[in-house]
Amino acid sequence: MKVIAREDRGLPARIAGDIGRRITLGELKVGDTLPKEADMLAGLGVSRTTLREALKILSTKGFIEAKPRLGTRVRAAEHWNTLDPVVLSWQGDADDQEALAEELFEIRLSIEPLAARLAARRGSAREHAQIRAAYLRMAEERAGLEEAIEADIDFHLQIFQAAHNRFLLPVASVIRAALSISIPKTMAASGGFGQSLAQHEAILVAIEARDEETAASTAATLIASTYKRNFQTA
Repeated sequence: MKVIAREDRGLPARIAGDIGRRITLGELKVGDTLPKEADMLAGLGVSRTTLREALKILSTKGFIEAKPRLGTRVRAAEHWNTLDPVVLSWQGDADDQEALAEELFEIRLSIEPLAARLAARRGSAREHAQIRAAYLRMAEERAGLEEAIEADIDFHLQIFQAAHNRFLLPVASVIRAALSISIPKTMAASGGFGQSLAQHEAILVAIEARDEETAASTAATLIASTYKRNFQTA
């Protein structure tokens, strides 16, 4: 572990992130025991309070478990809070990025048609207007690539907001991660939004018309076609 020269409010999170990434990369394996507290303090050059806060973050997210006389051990991936955006960020350097991206997309295939259906049913006029505003930013010819990608992500996240389902909102972080991976890849393969833009518009129009069935089916069509371009190109 590298020495960190100074402490600040984000230091426990940075230490937790360093250890968390080592776990996701397999440098620290399931069942491994973390070094003793005194050794970690000496290696990191931080206070005991800071270290304990970092370990608490890792424990809360399911990465480690402390047991009397056994020490603090690394837990299996099934215990990780994989929907947590911080945990997703820790997996950014993992070797199985393609598999990770595909699994994130599978969540989209399952969830987004439902979110579109609920947005058509429950979304307010203001929320529908926010979805349209995101679409218009996507369609803006003068928009740069980065702005267009962020508008695309915002389009999907606004649909989740308009769905008014408290259990769908935590999944929005997963959707953002999936889109951040897939959109640049899709655009590189197709040379732009192309057909995808028309599909986004179809979702928007259905939501504004409060046509639940069409909103769900057009969302499913968009995600299925994007999934095919990204993962079924052979």
